Amino acid sequence: MTEPKRPANKTKRPAGNTQRPKRKRPAEHAAPAGAKTRRTAPKHTAPAAPRKPRKQRPAWQRGLQRAGSILLTTTLSFLLILVITCTIVGTTLVVYVLGFMEGTSEVSIKEMEMSYSTFIYAEDKDGEIVTLHQVPSSIKRIPIEASEIPQHVRDAFTYAEDERFYEHEGVDYKRTAAAMANMVLHFWSANQGGSTITQQLVKNITGDNATNAERKIREIFRAMQMEKTYTKEEILTAYLNYIGFGGSANGIEMASIKYFGKHTNELTVAEAACLAAIPKNPEKLNPFAYYVDDETGERVNYGHEKNRERQEYVLYQMYSNGAISYDEYQAALAEHIIFTDSEEYKELHPEEDEDAQIEPDKPTSWVVDAAINELSEVLMDKYGISKKEARSRVNRGGYQIYTTVDLEMQEYVESRYQDMNNLLAGMATVNNTAHWRDLNGDGVASEDEAQLLQSGFCAINYSGEILATVGAIGEKTASLCTSYAYEPQQPGSTIKPVTTYGYALSTDYIHWGTPLRDYPPIKNPATGKLWPTNYSSGGGMSYTGSMKNVYYALQKSYNTIPALLCKELGRIEIYNFATNNLGLELVQNDQDYAPLSVGALTYGVSITNLVNAYMVYGNGGYYSKAHIISKVESGDGTLVYSGGTDYNQAVDEETSTVMNKLLQNVVKQGTATAAKITASDGTKIPIAGKTGTTSDWCDLTFVGLCPDFVSGMWIGYEQNYQIQGHGRLKSAGIWKNIIGDYIKEHYDGNDFFVSDSVIEAPMCTASGNIAGSSCPKGITGYWKSTNAPKCTGHGGGSSSTPVTTKPAADN
Repeated sequence: MTEPKRPANKTKRPAGNTQRPKRKRPAEHAAPAGAKTRRTAPKHTAPAAPRKPRKQRPAWQRGLQRAGSILLTTTLSFLLILVITCTIVGTTLVVYVLGFMEGTSEVSIKEMEMSYSTFIYAEDKDGEIVTLHQVPSSIKRIPIEASEIPQHVRDAFTYAEDERFYEHEGVDYKRTAAAMANMVLHFWSANQGGSTITQQLVKNITGDNATNAERKIREIFRAMQMEKTYTKEEILTAYLNYIGFGGSANGIEMASIKYFGKHTNELTVAEAACLAAIPKNPEKLNPFAYYVDDETGERVNYGHEKNRERQEYVLYQMYSNGAISYDEYQAALAEHIIFTDSEEYKELHPEEDEDAQIEPDKPTSWVVDAAINELSEVLMDKYGISKKEARSRVNRGGYQIYTTVDLEMQEYVESRYQDMNNLLAGMATVNNTAHWRDLNGDGVASEDEAQLLQSGFCAINYSGEILATVGAIGEKTASLCTSYAYEPQQPGSTIKPVTTYGYALSTDYIHWGTPLRDYPPIKNPATGKLWPTNYSSGGGMSYTGSMKNVYYALQKSYNTIPALLCKELGRIEIYNFATNNLGLELVQNDQDYAPLSVGALTYGVSITNLVNAYMVYGNGGYYSKAHIISKVESGDGTLVYSGGTDYNQAVDEETSTVMNKLLQNVVKQGTATAAKITASDGTKIPIAGKTGTTSDWCDLTFVGLCPDFVSGMWIGYEQNYQIQGHGRLKSAGIWKNIIGDYIKEHYDGNDFFVSDSVIEAPMCTASGNIAGSSCPKGITGYWKSTNAPKCTGHGGGSSSTPVTTKPAADN
């Protein structure tokens, strides 16, 4: 019996393996152990029918099947990847959006309600809040209540801008999706408005108008939150009070008056539709829009036509949404509207033919200028914006600015500054000090060409609050003009207590009577000249080479001693003390001997900044940056800025007390005796201070401290010329002419802060230390407890002869 042929498609036996593998008998048919096995004939002896060979499909079919299989597999794989990707992206997006929502601030309608103007306030002597100034917004608005807006006016705007306004919760998702899709795919040539009235209000209040998806998300969340906080009526009223209607007209009441000469509650349906047509593009759709003809230079109005086209759309929207009937719709289309720019209107209102003569705005005061500038700096730092942008925010921000100014003192100082002769009284006149010039070359130096002295003044209490500031002589004629109270000037020797002497005293390097050599410590390697020298009584420069006690060196304003301290203690250390501890606004180039020792600064410092540094010597060592603003609130009452939050210890109490005593000595018997003030009852009012004069007599400066406040003045020319007749002038006397009588009138017997641990004792005139019982005794001095050496050189020494000392008294 022949074996049937194998089908052709059976796998061939591998070459080299000619034997079939032996088949293993199943266990249940295994022969018993030891039994002989034999072959048996198969049960089915009939041969099996041969299989028919399978018909092979054409190659193109097999290829198509293979391609289909690959395509299906690939498609399924892509779908699976897409599902996984969408899941990841969706999860990430949800997390991002939730996080974004948490970081999105709410928007308050109150911010807008107070944004019409910024107000600046002060407190009078009775504690009442007084409005100093209203900063008019560049955007004109006349807010009105909801009850003053007729229903047909509301309908005109809602059906023109947001027909589903009363149905959605702040966002019209259909319009938003279309707008965002167009932003990415650009289906339409122009951007599509997807914003609801609520979203438009949010954007206007926040000023957040970036054209990106993040801004839109912020806007959506804010709109949703606004809808939860306010009613539809509140939102719509705020919207109508805020939106722009072209030019400077903002808010519906202003627009009604501008275009029709009537109030909102007097508008007809047609007029309401006319106004509702404007917000889509205020500068092009307002009825007064025009262009200037290049050839004739005439204005050509195109606004009437453009406005009419959209007005008809608004009216149709009102009709199709059932806000007006068909007859009202037709009547509104046919209504003849009289605009205020038409001859017809002018004939009907002859009283408005001539423009009203508007009195020019009165210049802002020195206080207002200072407050606006200070808030501008705060906004610049907070938002990283330019000064121009900051000023713009102040103008339109609706801020409530509360100042620290003492109105009585401010008025008093301003009256003194009306005439330079008030400052020069008893010393010179304006003519004596004028710098005469012949600018036009006619050989005559006239009064018009003469340069007169200018001056700036500032007073600060011991919390850093500015009580008074005046920036120039005479009547103020411009707003936000140059103020010599804030302009950098050369301080001369007034720099010494807040640089070299201040640092040396705070580090215990010197005390009241430390003897130091009056000799120039710096030698110019190129010229061999010694620097610096002192002013002599005859106006020349000199030095003695002898030892001078610290109190005396400061009393006479020696230059050599501060320069020696600067050399021995280090310029960087002194610079850091002056800038970090006392807030002096110096620059890197001021890290040198001349700036730190004698006040020859690169650019100078303002008298306000200088006075601010001195405050630590009248209050026990505390510093706060000078501020004329106590607080600023936004329209909704949110605190925007609070002045004086940096009030911290800058020097220790003992350093503050001893320096104050040193500066009192300058007034009692030094260069500032002209600053002495006696009360009406004969009491000597405690005054501390320091004079300052530049080497070329271009600048005179004085800083004076009384128990209640510290103040200072600078005087000089606008341009850097030597002051004419400077020999007659005393900076301490000028300061007294400005504020002396005010101090006298308000003196209540107080004294400066005095540290309990400061030691008051006679000074040994030989050693400069605290005098012993056998020492030659000179001036009463004041020593810090950490640096109070007792003289041991005059019989017995301190160990055997106790020194009588006592805590420093308030005298």
